Amino acid sequence: MSEGEEWNFPEDWEYAGGVPERTLKVKAKCPKCGHVFEVEIGESWYNMGFSIACPKCGYQFPINMYGQIVGEVKPQKQKK
Repeated sequence: MSEGEEWNFPEDWEYAGGVPERTLKVKAKCPKCGHVFEVEIGESWYNMGFSIACPKCGYQFPINMYGQIVGEVKPQKQKK
């Protein structure tokens, strides 16, 4: 990959059967300081244990171990 080239993840589209990935709303609790906050994350990133950082203390932890799915973010239609 050359410098300035855009990242492409065609496998996400192919694995989903041509359907856009769901965006989940997840309530996370930091295991270090106990801060509770909500984040929006792609379903595949949640399932593979993507790490996020607590906005209060900066501690990084896997979202799927310390988070609970509270809903799904519905895609908004773009205005023309």
